[in-house]
Amino acid sequence: MIVAPHMDDEALACGGLIARLSQKESIHIIYATDGMKSPAPILPGIDTISPDLGEVRIQEAVAAMEFLGLPQENLRFLRLPEAHLKDNFTALMDSLIKSISEINPDYVFIPFRYDRHPDHLAINRAVTQGLKQARFQAQLIEYFVYYRWRLLPKKDIRKYIKPEFLIEIEISDVSKKKRLALNYYKSQTTLHYSWQTRPILTSVLLDEESRNPEFFLLPNPPLPGAAVFSNTILWIRLAHRLEPFLQKSKYLAGAYLKRASQRYIRNAG
Repeated sequence: MIVAPHMDDEALACGGLIARLSQKESIHIIYATDGMKSPAPILPGIDTISPDLGEVRIQEAVAAMEFLGLPQENLRFLRLPEAHLKDNFTALMDSLIKSISEINPDYVFIPFRYDRHPDHLAINRAVTQGLKQARFQAQLIEYFVYYRWRLLPKKDIRKYIKPEFLIEIEISDVSKKKRLALNYYKSQTTLHYSWQTRPILTSVLLDEESRNPEFFLLPNPPLPGAAVFSNTILWIRLAHRLEPFLQKSKYLAGAYLKRASQRYIRNAG
């Protein structure tokens, strides 16, 4: 079972693994959020989204996973408010544990414990707590979505994890299939709204994600928190707090610059 915070996380982090596995009917995916925050308005009150954005993203996920061979009945959509999973933590945990208990998987894939997105962290916490409380039995495996950290010297959080805890999956033989599956997420890979300055997922990023191996964290025995890191733990914790703020500031500045240039061109004309 793969627990995905948003529609596309499963393909980005595990698309190659899904493509390689032969028994597709044994793969289940739970999507936690309703898909109504990506793309999100950059300038509130000026930028708007369509009321069907969530349904668009759900259908994209269905199409992408069907392309990879998963039956539609193996996909579950919890439709919890995107970007607010930590505010709905009890509902999230109860819904996830219910689905995990019903399907009874051997392995549950969840976002990395030091992911930068709050929704990803909420899912890691909910599933981890459920396991500690013995509400289900399965092997937890963590996957990586936001692993590029500009504030770290090595630029990749995975390079700071003890190597014995990382599993590398070579996906070169299915890289084209993963890339084609990601193309189904048009709301994320194209300019879905006119106010966007860039797609959520750029072609350069998608090409890199489809070409490179996929990594998974499997500490054995399980280790809490930062115990999986080899060094620079204090700097990692600081960067973990700063990176999301800096990224948001960058997008906001880009949006203001785009609007300013558009106004200048209109006035000059």
